[in-house]
Order: sequence, then C-alpha cells, then structure tokens
Amino acid sequence: MSSDTERPAPGRDAERGSESDEGVLRAKYADYCSAQLTEVFLSLSEERIYEIVEEEARAQAFGQERLGFQTMVRLATKRLRESVPLPDFETWRRDYEAAPEEYEAYLMGLWRQRSEEEEAPETD
Repeated sequence: MSSDTERPAPGRDAERGSESDEGVLRAKYADYCSAQLTEVFLSLSEERIYEIVEEEARAQAFGQERLGFQTMVRLATKRLRESVPLPDFETWRRDYEAAPEEYEAYLMGLWRQRSEEEEAPETD
C-alpha cells in the first residue's frame, strides 16, 4: 500500500472536523459550567440570592433603582462565577477526554444547540 492510501492528506474536511470537535468541546464545557452554577444557584435560599444580588449591585455601583429580574439573575450569576471553583477549558478538556462518562451526567444538553448553531452554514 502506498502512503497516500494509508493516510489521506490533510485537507479542508480534516480541518473542519477538528474545528467542529473543538466547537463541540467548547459547547460542552460551557454547558458543564452552566450546570455547576445552576446547581449552586438552586441550592441557595431566596434570602441568600437577594444578598448576593445586593452585594454585586453595590460592587457595580448600581443606584437605588429597582432591578429587573434579568439584571438580578445576571448579577447573581456573575458573583457565583467568581466564587464557584470551575476548571479552565484546557484542564476540563484533558479530564473530559480521559473520562467523558464522568462528565456526561453533569451536562444539561445545551451544548447540542450551541454546537449546531456553530455548524450551521451561513446564509447570504
């Protein structure tokens, strides 16, 4: 057998495959982090959530105006992201690739939609 038939030359399809794999892994990582933050968020009492929102609102110098629900969730999420220990992408990737089954239970399925959006062809 010649070396050409044993190993195809890298081409655009191979590059797109690795980009696609990278996109799926990044989407799974975002999903994993979201799931971890959601779990912590749901474990908090309403009082603690409001305390977190108030602390973050003060830190960001929000005035006395009434905060909408989306703003409160964004503020609480920002504060939780700073306090919940999450691995960086490369650490997570290494651990995930070594034992994906240990992480699958923590994924909420959001990665599927995210990776499909990245793979969708652009329309002009």
